[in-house]
Amino acid sequence: MRRLGEVSGLDFERTSARRLEDDRWQVSGYASDEALATLRERGLDVEAVVETDELAEQRDVLFTRLDAEHAREAQTEAE
Repeated sequence: MRRLGEVSGLDFERTSARRLEDDRWQVSGYASDEALATLRERGLDVEAVVETDELAEQRDVLFTRLDAEHAREAQTEAE
């Protein structure tokens, strides 16, 4: 897993790692398209659970909701 930490654009939690076989591990994380390409070049299996575009859309929705909630809180405090 030490070598995974060297991959630019890859963010994972070591605590998510679980052993599948003696020499195979499964790790969950977030990766840029470039990081995914690097992992595949190294011969690692990659399973995308959420595609890049969908994740970006989900983040946009989340941040829009957070902004709206903060605006409501600020308005309530001002009253």
